[in-house]
Amino acid sequence: MNKTPVSILQEMMVRKGTAPNYELIYDGGGSHNNKFIFQVSCDGLTATGGGRCKKDAKHEAAKAMLELIVKQTGIEVQDSPMPSPVHNSTPAVLPVSPKTNVPFVNAIGALQDLCAENNLQEPLYNAINEVGPPHAKVFTVQCVVSTFKEEGTATTKKQAKHEAARKMLHRLHDVVSDLKDISHSENQNKLKQQDILSSELAKARYPELSKQHIQKKSSLGAKLSEYHLRLMKNFQESAPKFLEKITSLIEMISKGNTNMDVVKTEFQNLLTMIEADMESIPMESDTEKMLMAVQLNTCPIITEVGSGATESLAELNAIVQVMKTLKLLFT
Repeated sequence: MNKTPVSILQEMMVRKGTAPNYELIYDGGGSHNNKFIFQVSCDGLTATGGGRCKKDAKHEAAKAMLELIVKQTGIEVQDSPMPSPVHNSTPAVLPVSPKTNVPFVNAIGALQDLCAENNLQEPLYNAINEVGPPHAKVFTVQCVVSTFKEEGTATTKKQAKHEAARKMLHRLHDVVSDLKDISHSENQNKLKQQDILSSELAKARYPELSKQHIQKKSSLGAKLSEYHLRLMKNFQESAPKFLEKITSLIEMISKGNTNMDVVKTEFQNLLTMIEADMESIPMESDTEKMLMAVQLNTCPIITEVGSGATESLAELNAIVQVMKTLKLLFT
């Protein structure tokens, strides 16, 4: 699969024990003809690239650096950089991203637990729309459970996914609580005909869904106290090497090497050894410090929260907490 120039350059430098340094040297934001220029320095070389948004400019700078490396050193780039993305034209009216001041709730995890407890299929998430200029994208994600569909809209895909899950969670709470007692009260007359039919269909299929998911539910019923034993059993061959690498990464951070690109790349490479993936979730804070949650898609889900003066520092602290948790599980 094609990789972006930024990813290819990052991997090349990490193998050499260093990392590229990007610097925004021209910011033309605020006008109709936006122009940004990034300068990247690594391995004693310097290159620049420009674009209509910061992301494109950074990719062009990385691409120019790769071409310079090939020209200066003769080293061939093994992966072919993917072409720059083609941005859609801005629609006349952009969807409005919902903004709330309520405390953060992990709606995705809560929805997954609700479906598991009631033997329903796992939620499916589909990105169905992406509009707006590069610096002001608005995303729409659809959540599907059985015959139910809910959509979430936000300025990031993660927030849109959480919004869709939150809507689905509220909808299923009402349906699941009444699965064995189909109500035909006057309140149903206020619902749309399509919603009524969807609810009745889901209730009719509930016994069949229960039979199909009995085996899965029993596997989810493992004791949490035995999770580390199951984890060690599943990855007993790679466990010593994983423990050694994660200990080394924690020590590297404690010595002051806090380059986020390097840390995230190394940590994500480690997670592939245990077939896991990481998701960073911004959280609201009542103080001046930023809060970030880092979540691993393990079963059960591992979530840690970090705080810091900046979002990047908060994310780094959360990653360190996750690594310490994994180290404890593999010890």
